[in-house]
Amino acid sequence: MQGKIKMAGNMALAMKLSVLEKLNSSGAAGAEGFASDVIFAELAKKVNADVVSKVKGIYQFKITKNGAEKIWTVDLKNGNGAVVEGGETKPDCTITITDEDYVNLILGKANGQQLFMQGKIKMAGNMALAMKLSVLEKLNSSGAAGAEGFKSDFVFGELAKRVKDEQALVKSINGIYLIKITNGPGGAGKSWIIDLKVGAVREGEGAADCTVTVADEDFTNLLLGKANGQQLFMQG
Repeated sequence: MQGKIKMAGNMALAMKLSVLEKLNSSGAAGAEGFASDVIFAELAKKVNADVVSKVKGIYQFKITKNGAEKIWTVDLKNGNGAVVEGGETKPDCTITITDEDYVNLILGKANGQQLFMQGKIKMAGNMALAMKLSVLEKLNSSGAAGAEGFKSDFVFGELAKRVKDEQALVKSINGIYLIKITNGPGGAGKSWIIDLKVGAVREGEGAADCTVTVADEDFTNLLLGKANGQQLFMQG
């Protein structure tokens, strides 16, 4: 096939790609489906003392979606920094934004100043800190040497944790995917194994039942629920 997703091998497994989206969106009861959960989870692994020294502030994000709200605190003021769900810590800057707009902002698909001018970001507190939001985008894009900027890295990182917690869903698939990510930074590629026989996700290649080739941005959008797998398959 010549669509945006190319598949080879077990086509029955290929048709179950939607399960990966479900794995990504599964979360605490009453808060399922927040695409930004994945991004905050990845940010939690990347904050450090160096970032704290540059920002020196605490952000509280009020993420909204379909009438629901979730709060995250990004502490870039104390120690090595921290990202936690909830709003117990007093923030220096509070940001209210929709789930979709926040994802686009951190993925570099939306501009913070433009969102602010359009009224899609509401800010309160220290406005100087509000202007440093670009630091979070840079944190998201940082990665291993030679492979920086792959948007899908944080998705795979979160999937690795979720497959361990969703064994029933893993067993319902009982197959191994090789995901070949293309069109990364500078046209680079990267491969990942998603083993839904034993429940594991790792970078690299290996024997697989189904091979999926897809662009970095398209895979990220697919797993965040911002793109439809069948449509990507049909699109040239």
